[in-house]
Amino acid sequence: MTETLHDLIGDGRVHVCDGAMGTMLYSKGVFVNVCYDELNLTTPKLVQEVHEAYVRAGAELLETNTFGANPVKLAGYGLAERTEEINRAAGHLAKKAANG
Repeated sequence: MTETLHDLIGDGRVHVCDGAMGTMLYSKGVFVNVCYDELNLTTPKLVQEVHEAYVRAGAELLETNTFGANPVKLAGYGLAERTEEINRAAGHLAKKAANG
């Protein structure tokens, strides 16, 4: 995979991005009553499996599992103080999947 977004933008090609993380997690049995962002810490293997599935499908650009990973949203789950940890874990999982 390309190293940076700048490289992707600058190469003049059309690129394939991943799809909906939440939809994929739901299809794997994670219901909407849990904090999907916390899965980066509690079940990282599951999140990484979704990223890897998108890579196998041809995705060249992966979004992290951080749709609601901000202090305001995470506060509703008692996780505001773990915002940075959740976001760092999400980045690590996406990068690991991208690098194979």
